[in-house]
Amino acid sequence: MRLLNIRTLPLLDFVDVLCPEEAKYAILSHTWGTEEVTLEDLHKPESKQLQGYKKIERCCVQADHDGYDYLWIDTCCIDKKSSAELSEAINSMYNWYYWADVCYVYLSDFSLDTDRILSGCRWFTRGWTLQELLASKGIRCYDQHWRYVGDKGDLAAPFSTVTRIEEEYIKHRESVHTASVAARMSWASRRHTSRPEDEVYCLMGLFNVNMPLLYGEGSFKAFQRLQHEILKISEDESLFAWSLDYSPPQIGVLAPHPSVFRECGDIEPVEDPRIRRMPYSITNRGLYIDATYQTIPIDEISDSFFRVGHGTSECLLLPLKCARKAPQNNLLTESPDIPRKLIAIILVPVPGHYDDIFARCLANEVMVCERYFQPKKLWHNNIFIQLPVDTAELSAAVENSRYSHRDILC
Repeated sequence: MRLLNIRTLPLLDFVDVLCPEEAKYAILSHTWGTEEVTLEDLHKPESKQLQGYKKIERCCVQADHDGYDYLWIDTCCIDKKSSAELSEAINSMYNWYYWADVCYVYLSDFSLDTDRILSGCRWFTRGWTLQELLASKGIRCYDQHWRYVGDKGDLAAPFSTVTRIEEEYIKHRESVHTASVAARMSWASRRHTSRPEDEVYCLMGLFNVNMPLLYGEGSFKAFQRLQHEILKISEDESLFAWSLDYSPPQIGVLAPHPSVFRECGDIEPVEDPRIRRMPYSITNRGLYIDATYQTIPIDEISDSFFRVGHGTSECLLLPLKCARKAPQNNLLTESPDIPRKLIAIILVPVPGHYDDIFARCLANEVMVCERYFQPKKLWHNNIFIQLPVDTAELSAAVENSRYSHRDILC
């Protein structure tokens, strides 16, 4: 790990730290502008005229004032020309923020003179700043003139309002990994990055997984790989509880993009003895799952719930072991073991040579589970559920979902 040695100002030398968890250092969380200073640029005389250099210099002054010798800044502490170093940095970044003594949040578009609310700050819309918010032990926010705005404790409530992350997870970083997979995905669903793959890579620390960086693969393939890694370590079925405003006739069981978890912040895992599961596995036929399900004639379900791509007469209602966090969960169906707001997905058989391969035709519809789920009619069998394929129709549906909600800064 490469840290700036702020005691050497204005030369800004570096020190290599082998055990960052034992070092005492500060970090800078910020949004990138057009005049950022890279590692290569840092010692060029002309770089001192850039806005990015002034930001680095001012942050060093603040760290020095607070008694820190070292500072980590993503713009200039990583050699981005080295793919190996970049991959190591991104895979380790959550831990680097976690080990830091303090995180300085620089809000370049906020001024204590004119602004009264934080919701308009670009810092809340960026993908990388999410892990900085959640992993850091202490956060101190500064406005564009480096005037102190408040710390993590002072700002937990407005942070929660803007980000839609419950205060518990903002105040207590140890609790972040106890949130459901769907909830953690929802925290990222309204954020964006400059490179499409970074929308996924910035989430690795949030799920405690690692994977190689393949810039050029696109966000879809990167997000499929991320979900495969999550499946290896988690049995949290909220991973399947995403939704789209518009669904192609048949889609895969895994989500195509983080934005489809937009409305999943209140989903939590639920243990239910009637739903049996064995560990999942990814095969060439799809996701292999030990499924507890109920069969439903197609004509019993309203056309408004989903579109069926072929003339099948029967579908499967697959209840998931997750539910909404809501008072309604205390209202039970005819079975006291099944929460009323249990989430389910609908599957239809895929025509072909096999009779155990299914496609998902409804992303997430709690109402279907409420209206049609009958615990006494449950079956149990091993099935395959198709994995998503990046088609033009699916890409269009995701884009429509991403930009049909203009609530990023609300």
